[in-house]
Amino acid sequence: MNKLKLFVSSTRFKATIWYSSLFLTLEILLGILIYVYLYNTLLDNLDIGLKSQAKAILNNVVEKHKDIENFVPDSVYSTPEDLIWDVIYNEVALNQRNNYIQINSKNKIVFMSANLEDDTLAFPQKIEPVNLFSFTDTTLSAKPIRCVKLIAGQYKIFVAFPIHQIIQTLTSLVHIFILLAPIFFIVSIIGGGIISAKSLSRIDAIIKKTEEITALNLDEKISGEKYSDEYGRLVKKMNEMISRIKTSVDYMNQFSISAAHELKTPLTILRGETEIALKSRKTPEEYIEVLKSNYEETLRLTKIIDNLFFISKIDNSLIDINKKPIYIDEFLKSISDNFKILGVEKGIDIDVQSSTNSLVDIDKELMTQAFSNLIDNAIKYGEEKSAVLIKAVVLNTDKIKISVINKGEGIPEDVIPKIFDRFYRVETSRNRKTGGVGLGLSVVKAIISWHDAEIFANSDLGNKITEFSIVIKKSQRNKFPLQQAV
Repeated sequence: MNKLKLFVSSTRFKATIWYSSLFLTLEILLGILIYVYLYNTLLDNLDIGLKSQAKAILNNVVEKHKDIENFVPDSVYSTPEDLIWDVIYNEVALNQRNNYIQINSKNKIVFMSANLEDDTLAFPQKIEPVNLFSFTDTTLSAKPIRCVKLIAGQYKIFVAFPIHQIIQTLTSLVHIFILLAPIFFIVSIIGGGIISAKSLSRIDAIIKKTEEITALNLDEKISGEKYSDEYGRLVKKMNEMISRIKTSVDYMNQFSISAAHELKTPLTILRGETEIALKSRKTPEEYIEVLKSNYEETLRLTKIIDNLFFISKIDNSLIDINKKPIYIDEFLKSISDNFKILGVEKGIDIDVQSSTNSLVDIDKELMTQAFSNLIDNAIKYGEEKSAVLIKAVVLNTDKIKISVINKGEGIPEDVIPKIFDRFYRVETSRNRKTGGVGLGLSVVKAIISWHDAEIFANSDLGNKITEFSIVIKKSQRNKFPLQQAV
């Protein structure tokens, strides 16, 4: 029962029913159109024949002055019947017994064809204005009779023909149609089933392959992308979706491993130093050193968690951008002042060079975080007793380039495209002193992108110069009060 229910609800069954119903509907419509067309065509042909016969009689009776009313037999025609049929011989295409001919003269009947016998053509009451009409006379025919009337002089010529042959032809057509309809319907069901099964077989293959793909084999692809039809496009989109899922799964795995590793390191140090401090008595100075170390690791944990939390907000679109016009010179100076103290330990100076005092539309808090990460990296990986240069120059009428430049070990050219990826770190940075989670530059890139700006990295290993450059548009406001811009 469940299999039957499943089959009835399947697309294959529905497609078969729709195909068969459409086929049957088209068959019925075609039959109706053929019926109407044949009926009108046969009736038109009959009317043409009747008109031709009536005109032939009229021409011979009127133009040749044949006196039907006072007919006198001669050597050619012994009766009026012979005369009339001889006149229309070449015009009569049907059996003479089925043609009814009647000629009136001065409101009296002067001629009737023999097949009328003692009857006359019983016309409707109002036929005077009509030259072509149908009427019913059950004594002559069970079916309607088609009649042509022509008038010339004193004569009225009536030529009529029962349309039962047309009805019989169409009735035979209906019988044939009724006989063939069930056969066509059965054939349509079989054909629809074969077509739907053939067309949907690829769907079955896609379903089967999709069921085989799990989180453990996301590298596998569904075959069928080579086709340009709907199924090919569906397979292509599904493979693209699988690739996105794989990227997300890989990112989550990498995130989990990297986060666990980075959190484990400071926690292990905290635990180890605390355990050592508890195992034996120490001098106050030694306890202070332990506390200082623990404090540093606590700050490192806090930074890791802050970055992870910020990345989570990025992924869930929870960041609100609040842009305001700010003078770039004062913004850069305020940031450099905050970081000068961090460079003291390594003897690194932070200098600001700016040839512009333009306004830029930025979220000050977010952009401060971005430049803080860049300057922090410049100090962290810079040589001792060197300088970190923050430089701003005008590129053109609407863009400014802001660079953070330091002298240090540098970044290999082949890894520069990867440094903005999450959790990516150059191998030389993997130590307790300088190592991070690998999220800092990815956070910077996200913030820069939200400001419709671009960030580039360039490193000269020979001269040990590394430069991170941000290209951002100027504010559309030409003038802005200084006290509101800061």
